[in-house]
Amino acid sequence: MPINDKKPSIEGESLSEDKIFTLLSAKRRRELLRLLKESGGESTMGDITMEIAASEHDADGNAGKRKAVYVSLHQTHVPRLVEAGVLESNEVKKTIRLTGPWQQLHAYLEFDPAIKKQGLLSRMFRPRTGRKEK
Repeated sequence: MPINDKKPSIEGESLSEDKIFTLLSAKRRRELLRLLKESGGESTMGDITMEIAASEHDADGNAGKRKAVYVSLHQTHVPRLVEAGVLESNEVKKTIRLTGPWQQLHAYLEFDPAIKKQGLLSRMFRPRTGRKEK
C-alpha cells in the first residue's frame, strides 16, 4: 500500500499536544524533520537515509546499516508523519516534503531551555540556579 493512500490532516488543522509529543518521541523522526527543514522542505529518501545513517553510525555506515535506516523510515516514521499531515510522500520520485502544520513540530524542535525567555515553558525548563541570599 503506497504511503499516500492515508488521509492527511487538513492544511489549516492544528496538531494536539499529545500528537506532537507522540510524533517527536522517536529520534529518527526528529532528525528527519530537522534535515527536511535544512534542505528547504523537500528531499529524497536516499539523501535523508544517508544523513541519518551517517549521524547514527559513522561517516562510512555500511550498506546493511543504511538499509535498516531506510526500512524504518519507509515503513514506520514517514507513514506516521504522512498520516499526521506534516509530510507528503511521492512514491514514484522517492521524495518527501514538509506540508501542513509541520511548523508546530519544528517549534518544539527549536526550543532551547538554556535561552532565557519570559514564556511559561522557558520558566519551567530553565536550568535551576542557586537563589541569591539577601
